[in-house]
Amino acid sequence: YMAIRLIECQRVLKPTGSIYLHCDPTMSHYLKTTMDCIFGEDQFRNEIVWERTKSVGKGSQHASRTFGSNSDSILFYSVSSASKLDANRALTTEELERKFPKIDKNGRRYNTLTPLWRSKSMGARPNLCYEYNGWRNPHPSGWRISRARLEEMDNRGEIIWRGSDRPLRKTFADTYHGTRYGNVWGDINPARKNTEATGYPTQKPLALLERIIKASSNEGDIVLDPFCGCATTCIAAERLERQWIGIDVSHKAYDLVRERLDKEVARPDELFGEEVHLTTKLPVRLGESLGETKHVYIISHPNYPGEYKVGIAKNVKARLNAYQTSDPDRAYKLEFSHETHLFRETEKHIHEEFDNKHEWVSGELSEIKREICEFSGDVKPSL
Repeated sequence: YMAIRLIECQRVLKPTGSIYLHCDPTMSHYLKTTMDCIFGEDQFRNEIVWERTKSVGKGSQHASRTFGSNSDSILFYSVSSASKLDANRALTTEELERKFPKIDKNGRRYNTLTPLWRSKSMGARPNLCYEYNGWRNPHPSGWRISRARLEEMDNRGEIIWRGSDRPLRKTFADTYHGTRYGNVWGDINPARKNTEATGYPTQKPLALLERIIKASSNEGDIVLDPFCGCATTCIAAERLERQWIGIDVSHKAYDLVRERLDKEVARPDELFGEEVHLTTKLPVRLGESLGETKHVYIISHPNYPGEYKVGIAKNVKARLNAYQTSDPDRAYKLEFSHETHLFRETEKHIHEEFDNKHEWVSGELSEIKREICEFSGDVKPSL
């Protein structure tokens, strides 16, 4: 099941693209080997552990045979070395003020915690052993940078000379890239009940998807979620000004996308009118063999007015004859048949879309015909 879909994901990813696969610990090892085969072992980047809850279950009078399960795995792969990644967390204003407590004459925040000498344990570097401004590292490990670079930094006022104390380098807040994330994420809580929760069983928090999208894409890039469920990825991508595509087999996802976009993003009216295109019509791949086709048929009987048998068959005449043999009056009638590669999906869709009992659906014949043609993507019925 997953291998086929992962192959398709690999096919559509750009060389700068990445893929994050969320799974629980019972399947992560199987999926890891599958992704190694599809994307290549050398493209594996991280297994991220998301601590989805602090709770590990209630206590019991019976001795537990397992540790508590309170985390999920996210397998992170890239397509090539060109894949984008920004794995750093920007500091808050309070954190910046603590880390960079000093302000220079130009109003730039900085600290002076960065030494310019290499420590003795770093080993000898003869090419970095030189005297500058009357200073030389007494150990053969030398300076941390070349003389030319040290002169450039000194000319820009980025070196602190403190009398008899060794010089230090200024590190500026506006050139600081942030704190690197680790691969254990314990700071993102589940979807908040009052503001995010939709009741969807596997809903992920927006903060989780926002972190992933920020790390591996730029504004304007395309984000694809082929299992979009309750549309969390779509919402996160829209907020971060990315283009996005969401796919799901459930019709509930279609409704949730509309509902959440309307509630959780700005200018929903403009989005639906100009940018967001929602469809339940299945895409058809072009230029390749689509495999087996069968007929989706509609059969009626005068004893059941307004009800129609909707099923699938390779040979619709043979199927009609099979029904006729059970009816002395041979009153069954083939109303419609439609050949399609999406026969199972179409049959299931009709049974869900119309009231039905034992595969006999109730409704207007013309509406059932139209729904079959539109859903399967082919408007050329066989009958």
